Amino acid sequence: MSTLQIKNLHVQVATNDGPKPILKGVDLTVDSGEVHAIMGPNGSGKSTLAYSIAGHPDYEVTDGEVLLDGVNLLDMSVDERARAGLFLAMQYPVEVPGVSVANFLRTAKTAIDGQWVSEVSGAMEKLRMDPAFNERDVNAGFSGGEKKRFEILQMELLKPRFAVLDETDSGLDVDALRIVSEGVNRLHDSSD
Repeated sequence: MSTLQIKNLHVQVATNDGPKPILKGVDLTVDSGEVHAIMGPNGSGKSTLAYSIAGHPDYEVTDGEVLLDGVNLLDMSVDERARAGLFLAMQYPVEVPGVSVANFLRTAKTAIDGQWVSEVSGAMEKLRMDPAFNERDVNAGFSGGEKKRFEILQMELLKPRFAVLDETDSGLDVDALRIVSEGVNRLHDSSD
C-alpha cells in the first residue's frame, strides 16, 4: 500500500505584476486504491496542484511537502518523480513533433522500469486505437479524444502508483469519454 500526502502546500506562479500565490496551504492524503475528485471553479488552483506535484517549472512551491510513501517528491526532478510512481495526465497535452508515439512509449517505459514489453498492441486495442497510431508524432494533429486516449495508454503501460488526471474529460465527445473512462477504471481495477 502506498500513500501520497500533501502537507500545507503553498504554490505561486510568476506574473507580469510579480509572483501570485495560488495555493495557500493545501492538505490531502490519498491511499492506494482510492479515487479522489477535486472540484472547483476555474482559477481555483486544480491544475496548479497537479502541475506543482509533477514538478512543472512554472509553479514555485514556497512551503509544504508532497510525500510519496514518506519521501518528499519536491526534492526530486520531474523524471525522478515519474520513476517513483507519479503520473500526470495534463489538461492540455503538448505536441512533440518529430517523436513518434512508438518511440515515446518505448523510451518512457524503459526509463521507468528498464524493460520494454509487448503490451502496447493489447492496450491500444482496448482503447480502440488503430495500430497506425504508433507512427504518428506525439499529440501532433490529435483530436481531443486521441490525446486523452494516448494519455490513458501511457498510464496503462507505465503503471504508476498514483495518477493525477487533470480534466480528463476535457474536449471529449460521449464515445471518447466512455472509452477513456473504461481505461481509467480498468487500470484502477487491475492495480492499487
